[in-house]
Amino acid sequence: MAKYVPRQRKHKVLAREKAKENARHEVEDTNQDELLPTAKAEREAKKAQMREELQQEGAKMSGKKAKRLEKYIEGKLRKDENRELIAKLADRRIDTSLFSSSRSLGQGRETKKEAIRRAMREEKAGLEGGEEEREKILLEKRKEVDPDEESSSDEEEDPNEVEKRPTKLESASQTSAQPKPVTSAPAVGSGLKRPLEVDDEGRPVIKKRQKRGGVKTKFSLAQVEAPPSEESEDSGSESDEWNGFSDDAAEKEDESSNEEESEDDEGSSEGSEEESEEESEDEDEDMEDDDGEKAQRSSSFKAWAHQQRNEALGYQSIEGTTTNLEIPKPDNFVPRAPEQDPLPMELKPTENINRKVYSVSVTRTPEVQEARLKLPVVSEEQRLMEAIHNHDIVVICGSTGSGKTTQIPQFLYESGYGSPDSPTPGMIGITQPRRVAAVSMSKRVGEELGDKSEVVAYQIRFEGTVDPKTAIKFMTDGVLLREVAQDITLKKYSAIVIDEAHERSVNTDILIGMLSRVIKLRAELAQEDPTVKPLKLIIMSATLRIEDLTMNPTLFSTPPPVLEVEGRQHPVTIHFSRRTQHDYVDEAFRKVSRGHKKLPPGDILVFLTGRNEILQLSKQLKAAFGGPRTAEGPKVQISANEAPVEVEDIEFGDVDDHGGDDLDDLPSDEDDEEDEDEFQIEEDQEVAPLKMRVLPLYSLLPTREQMRVFEPAPEGTRNIILATNVAETSLTIPGIRYVFDCGRSKERQYDRLSGVQSYDIGWISKASANQRSGRAGRTGPGHCYRLYSSAVYERDFPSFTDPELLRMPIEGIVLQLKAMNLQHVVNFPFPTPPDRRALAKSEKLLTYLSAISSTGQVTPVGQTMSVFPLSPRFARILLVGHLHDCLPYTIALVAGLSAAEVFLPENQAIPALTAKDDTVIRTTADVIAEDRQANVRKMFNSVHKNFCYLDDRSDAIKLLQVVGEFAHEPTEEWCESHFVRFKVLKEIQQLRRQITELLRTNVAAFANLKYQDKLDPPSPKQVAALKQMVAAGFVDQVAIRADLTPNPPEQYRKPRRPIDVPYIPLMPIHTGQEVESDRAVYIHPTSPLAHLSVQECPEYIVYSYLQRATQSGVDSEKRPKTRMHALTDVTGGQLAGLAKGTPLITYGKPIKELKTSAGTDGATVRECFVVPYLRAESAGGQGWPLPAKKVKQRKVPGKGWVVE
Repeated sequence: MAKYVPRQRKHKVLAREKAKENARHEVEDTNQDELLPTAKAEREAKKAQMREELQQEGAKMSGKKAKRLEKYIEGKLRKDENRELIAKLADRRIDTSLFSSSRSLGQGRETKKEAIRRAMREEKAGLEGGEEEREKILLEKRKEVDPDEESSSDEEEDPNEVEKRPTKLESASQTSAQPKPVTSAPAVGSGLKRPLEVDDEGRPVIKKRQKRGGVKTKFSLAQVEAPPSEESEDSGSESDEWNGFSDDAAEKEDESSNEEESEDDEGSSEGSEEESEEESEDEDEDMEDDDGEKAQRSSSFKAWAHQQRNEALGYQSIEGTTTNLEIPKPDNFVPRAPEQDPLPMELKPTENINRKVYSVSVTRTPEVQEARLKLPVVSEEQRLMEAIHNHDIVVICGSTGSGKTTQIPQFLYESGYGSPDSPTPGMIGITQPRRVAAVSMSKRVGEELGDKSEVVAYQIRFEGTVDPKTAIKFMTDGVLLREVAQDITLKKYSAIVIDEAHERSVNTDILIGMLSRVIKLRAELAQEDPTVKPLKLIIMSATLRIEDLTMNPTLFSTPPPVLEVEGRQHPVTIHFSRRTQHDYVDEAFRKVSRGHKKLPPGDILVFLTGRNEILQLSKQLKAAFGGPRTAEGPKVQISANEAPVEVEDIEFGDVDDHGGDDLDDLPSDEDDEEDEDEFQIEEDQEVAPLKMRVLPLYSLLPTREQMRVFEPAPEGTRNIILATNVAETSLTIPGIRYVFDCGRSKERQYDRLSGVQSYDIGWISKASANQRSGRAGRTGPGHCYRLYSSAVYERDFPSFTDPELLRMPIEGIVLQLKAMNLQHVVNFPFPTPPDRRALAKSEKLLTYLSAISSTGQVTPVGQTMSVFPLSPRFARILLVGHLHDCLPYTIALVAGLSAAEVFLPENQAIPALTAKDDTVIRTTADVIAEDRQANVRKMFNSVHKNFCYLDDRSDAIKLLQVVGEFAHEPTEEWCESHFVRFKVLKEIQQLRRQITELLRTNVAAFANLKYQDKLDPPSPKQVAALKQMVAAGFVDQVAIRADLTPNPPEQYRKPRRPIDVPYIPLMPIHTGQEVESDRAVYIHPTSPLAHLSVQECPEYIVYSYLQRATQSGVDSEKRPKTRMHALTDVTGGQLAGLAKGTPLITYGKPIKELKTSAGTDGATVRECFVVPYLRAESAGGQGWPLPAKKVKQRKVPGKGWVVE
């Protein structure tokens, strides 16, 4: 039996054969992590090789340098690839000279010129085939002609040419001769015409038009040369020179024509489209030439025919006469003066020819001189000064960086303004809206004036350096406003410069209106008295929104000239964020941190809205990058109901972005990519500094601390300046190269209808955004990083901000104008007139304060009130504060009430704890921080309780005690331990001294008044009197507890805290659209009244102002409450006495008559008890009865019983 052999399975055999076949070829490893294409693998190998060659052996490399190395290698490889690709493309280049244009598609017949060009291109390219056809086109055979028979042969060859020739060949030589002179007299201007050419028989000679283009003939007919003559030599012969019948000349012409054709052939490879266009243009030109020459020949024959006809008829044409027509002229004819375009202002002749030339020589250092020459306004000095000399009022517009603030005063001083011996001896006054700007600008101008630096000074409230040598005076606009009230002609000044007029502050607008009248008054006085010189007014604005000034006929009857000066001299690159984050403080921290790490050297300016945000960001930056940490804790977001008063210290909960954050609050993966490239500045590869120095800048900061921002940063350190909008204008902080703008600001808004004030954080205007970005371009090229998107900027940002006059109470302005004997305030030349209702409301308030009479005339009391630099309410308190020897206390109290916020808010005084999750284990450091916070809170409450020692129901008396205690120990240590602001209290002490001096000099009864620095505590009787005096100044701002009103509002729940007890104000705060609960106001949490029980809440409260917080959300149903900043509590009887004699009080019928008697004048007098009623004059105002009071009434005929 045969041995068993297993049968081969077919599929296994095939598998083994396939495996053997694959084994012969290399197979890629299928276990590799990544299979790269061959090109990519080669690229990675090249990158690795270049990395090894470029990287130093054993040297450490930072992440930043490694990233730069990777970018360099990528760029190098990309360039090599591009070079190889271009070389490959060059090898595959195609000759397009034989291509045909698509425009020739459908063309039926090829022209001769196109055929010649096509044949030349094919011949040049060496195209095979078609040689015979090309020879027929390019080569012509010439016929040999006997010279004796050429004339006859020519006639036979070209019969058309024979027809065109003149019948007599000799006449051709006569065409070059001069024509016979015309016997008619020449007309005026006929020399401009060419005279008609005629032959010997007097017939006009019509020249043959020479054909343009085409192939030249073999022979050329030569004209017989005319005998030379003097006339022909002078005029120049047009006949051709005789060349004979030379074949060489013809051959040369043929060669030149062939060369031109060959050049055309070479240029034809660039495209046949241009050739067809040129041909069409040549044909058009030929047609135009034919028409023009034909018309010229016909007009020549027509002129000769007319001339022969006129001679036959004996008529002489008017064109040939030299006589002029005599047209009668009227007796009153006056020829019109020649027109001329008006000259520019700098070229106009000087109108005031009596002005004497005067100049002051100033010696400056080379560094200062070089810096001045870089400013754009310096090149405009001549034009600006000519305009100022020729006009009393000039408006100068120059955007940020033009140098107008520092250079215009120097131009004026060097031209003689401010010099005692010059024709304009008065000082130069420059107003600034902010104190820090006035101080810093005066120092800068003093430095630039070199040897004349002693003539520059500044004057701000309670501080100044003015002396008899002062010629240039920087001051705040409020200082000049007080000087105008004391001296309406401003005799001390020769020129006034109003700077930053585009901000439209209240004082600036009033100053411009007053000065527009002072200019006219000084001009009239100058005509009467030569010793009085006219006053110059220069208004400077950083924007072109000046129509309210220049186009206001009430303000300026003749529009003043507007001079524009070139603005920023360095470019600023604007960077918008891709998304607008709601928490802009956190976004600012994130971007400033990244910018500090990646940006080249240069200081950073960050714009925020208030002091709290500045402190929060400062602590975050110091914690992240090192540096000393302040004792105060980070910012705490407090309730809107507990917000304090000061604009820069208020946090009202959520920010009202007006829908601006609905675009882009969601996170995105693209943000990381954006951050990588956001701070890449290609042109500058310097390494960023390692350290930072954080400097705050806001208005409540002491002046010494504010000046630190002008100091240069130490070596290797970058300044990070965190500022409010105080750094938006005027200031030029050196070294600023980068600006981070949050796009928001905190402003006080005033509702003119309800009288409620609110401090809102909202978007700034586009003009303010441009001003902020300009901070980066003052000293060099810069960058502005805006923490909002361009969509929000275009949609939500207004173009300009409303003038402050429309957003503030104006009773103080009305009183000042009334004191200047302006009967109708509505006629005052406001740049932007306020609402008539606001003016009427202000006049009513002044009537309540007895400052003006019912007819609108200022009273003696109002005249005295206008002297003080205070609100009319505080001035009224001063004039009634002398009773019970309370005048020193009244002065201190008024000074404290008129100053800014004195107390530190709780969220700034008490350090906050770091928020942690419940899962985090508490450490010893956490326990220490909690204990420290509890101790500070206990100390804070204890200090405020001690401040209420004199009276625990009056905010005014609490403030008086703080001012008195500070006078005994005026140190910063005391202020820090008592949680009050040293700078504000220092200003209060200065204001006390100023008010005392004003009372002594302006009120005769206080002529012997002396300033008392340290005061003893007042007696209880004096405290009661002081509370009534405060109420006298705010008699119209009183509120009654809601449950005591005749019609109490419905309460949904019983209040448990004093801050929830509703009060109804005398003046309504609702506008008809709110619900019933919006009529009520509530006690502010910072008031001493907030620590009473609900039952102890007083019946009546006098408040200084109402404040409503911003709504916490766009769609929030809970409306914020209106809080009153209380001053003191009063009783009903005290209110009746305070309102006596004002329109607020009325009396009912007698409820009990005591006695009746006859007066000295015979009138009936009675004593009785009546019920006083306190009512508001406005429509819908509240009113309630007061306790019955004994009064004396007199019966007046026609009026009835009148209370005496």
